[in-house]
Amino acid sequence: MIKFTWEKINNKLDWNAFSVLEYFHLIRGIRIPTYLNRKVPKGVLWEAARPLEPGPCFLVDIDTALREAQAPMQLYTYLELASKRNVFDYKVRGITYLPQVLAEQYQLIWIDRNPMMKLKDKNIYFRYEQEKQDGY
Repeated sequence: MIKFTWEKINNKLDWNAFSVLEYFHLIRGIRIPTYLNRKVPKGVLWEAARPLEPGPCFLVDIDTALREAQAPMQLYTYLELASKRNVFDYKVRGITYLPQVLAEQYQLIWIDRNPMMKLKDKNIYFRYEQEKQDGY
């Protein structure tokens, strides 16, 4: 499990989705996939060399998500929505889903097209976060 601040990471990387995805691959020591197909900017390399600042966002199994994602938009949306969850709910109640009401309306369309997530019973379930719980 990692804790981070979604907004700070994106601010440091100018809200460039490719840079954010490369950053997460680099900090976890996972090979950057070919679908990102570009030379990694020096700013991303510099940020990835620094320690990850802990924050209110969390991911239980980011490594599997990074390795198994098939497209950049799928992975970025997965990370963006997962970052909206409440770490308190996870620590106390073990909740790894996101209530649908916390997602923006435009994001709900992406969920239907993303094999890494699904919407069920007004909750968004994350494929690699469920730890064999119901929902996936």
